[in-house]
Amino acid sequence: MPKELETKLKKQGYHLLGKRGAYKACQWQKKSLLHGDVCYKEKFYGIASHRCVQMTPVVDKCTQSCLFCWRITPGDIGVSWDQVNVSVEDVVPVEELMDAVLMANLRSLGGYNPDAGANVTMAKYLEAREPKHVAISLAGEPTLHPLISDLIDEIHNRKMTSFLVTNGTQPGVIREMSEPTQLYVTIAAPNEDTYKKLCRPGIMNGWKGILESQDTLQSLSCRTVNRLTMVAGENMNNPRAYSELIMRGEPDFVEVKGYMFLGSSRGRLGSANAPSHREIRAFSKKLADLTGYYLADEQTESRVVLLSQNKHIKKLQVN
Repeated sequence: MPKELETKLKKQGYHLLGKRGAYKACQWQKKSLLHGDVCYKEKFYGIASHRCVQMTPVVDKCTQSCLFCWRITPGDIGVSWDQVNVSVEDVVPVEELMDAVLMANLRSLGGYNPDAGANVTMAKYLEAREPKHVAISLAGEPTLHPLISDLIDEIHNRKMTSFLVTNGTQPGVIREMSEPTQLYVTIAAPNEDTYKKLCRPGIMNGWKGILESQDTLQSLSCRTVNRLTMVAGENMNNPRAYSELIMRGEPDFVEVKGYMFLGSSRGRLGSANAPSHREIRAFSKKLADLTGYYLADEQTESRVVLLSQNKHIKKLQVN
């Protein structure tokens, strides 16, 4: 990992773990502890926000350099590095990585100890110290990690649930890896031309890989999600093409989520590219009409709408 990237990540509050893993405390954990506010993952699926940790096994690796991503890309800091190749020698054992994730979570909770004066209930604070869910997302493309199956297995062996977010460009890995509790495949464009402009793939046949990943979704036994990242003025058009992509995979859920003007993306896009929740809801309604999915739920603060194949959503038993 380039020193310039390491310095920037630490400044942004990332805990760097092992050679290229990372943890960062989620704002929703803080909001849940202090105010009882919850992330849309809790509202939609039952994940307890204060007991969720977000991490990545490969903070510096991705097959894309999306304009809308908060991740630091080579162009943001003027330094280049190999973004797609990771060997087993480049990573630490998954047990060591997960131990480091949980230790980073404990360190981040230091300021929320009620014995030190924090306005947090002791019961909730103690629960937060024993997380029950891992979001394998944060930054980077997790399917590039050579031991991704081992990582998912390790999380489940620790009696925790897992959400894995992938850009879908590694369909072979998705077909063969251990299944997480819930798998997200991002769709950020209605067609290949928009994809190349907005997602800036660093590999050949990225769009073809996404289509193959959609075809794979129906064969999986875990819960599946398509996340549509909507960027005003860039990809928030052609709902029929999006609906055709969704129906190709028939995921259990579709999250239509607005781009947020955050992180390193602020150097590539403007605040006008962040759609309002009203715009997200209107686009979601079109997708619901075209796909037959139910418009099941929404969270205004996160600018996200949930579409579901089924009218009644079974919440995960996190505890």
